[in-house]
Amino acid sequence: MTQQPIDFFSALNNRQIAIAIWIFIAIIWAVSNSKIRKSLFQVINSFFAWKLTISYLLMFTYITAIIIVLRTVGIWKMNHLPITVMWGVFVAFVMLFEFSKANDPKFFKNAFKNNLKILIILEFVINLYVFDLWIELLIVPFSAILGGMIVISETDKKYEITKKFLNFIMSLMGLLFIGYAGYMVITDFKHFATIKNLESFYLPILFSITLIPFVYFSALYSGYKNLFIRLGFFIDDSSVLKYVKMKTIFAFNLNLWKLNKWSKYIYSSWRFKNNQEVDKAILLFKEGASSSN
Repeated sequence: MTQQPIDFFSALNNRQIAIAIWIFIAIIWAVSNSKIRKSLFQVINSFFAWKLTISYLLMFTYITAIIIVLRTVGIWKMNHLPITVMWGVFVAFVMLFEFSKANDPKFFKNAFKNNLKILIILEFVINLYVFDLWIELLIVPFSAILGGMIVISETDKKYEITKKFLNFIMSLMGLLFIGYAGYMVITDFKHFATIKNLESFYLPILFSITLIPFVYFSALYSGYKNLFIRLGFFIDDSSVLKYVKMKTIFAFNLNLWKLNKWSKYIYSSWRFKNNQEVDKAILLFKEGASSSN
């Protein structure tokens, strides 16, 4: 049985094509300007710093493993590659860079809720029905400029009236998109209720949910790393330093939230001259944590 060739660009809608065109134009303009080109290369170098690059490679390895599992059970197919790539670029990277949110004890609850809430349905429907390409080419820069102006207007209270007006314009545009999408769903329901659209809806949500553990463990690794670096500044005895690291790992293992509390606790109260102080600090911390619950 021969597989159909994957046409990546056919999976893009007019809005995504318009965004890609404007990004391409912006890159060409930035590269052609010597001052901006230098700053752009600095940003690119920072983005691909070796520590970040390792994070990207680990994330893509994890995503690849998830895809292999989903393909084994028949959920993921090769024709899902375009939507997978777009999710990886526009969602996975954002989730990775926002790993600090995992410090919230309600991280898993909020993450699941954010991926299942009604706004995702609205976003899916709005992005499913887009305008003609020439209209999208006008909307994209206008939306970008409008968003930038709103950000600037929030920096000073004297722009409060301007901020309200800009937010009104943004809300009006949102209602326009929702109204247009709703009209298209009603008048063209057969085009809406298709297996392809269903897959376009649930696959990104499924990918995001399965990426949550990776984001959590990224935050956990960062928490241990930052704590151990700080410990090295105020513990002179190397044997005590090794001991407190080992006891910390055994005491808090995969619990990121307790690890963060422990980090704050010892940073403000302890300097650890010997192993007995480490044991005492952990005991007092756990007693304090249990009494506060």
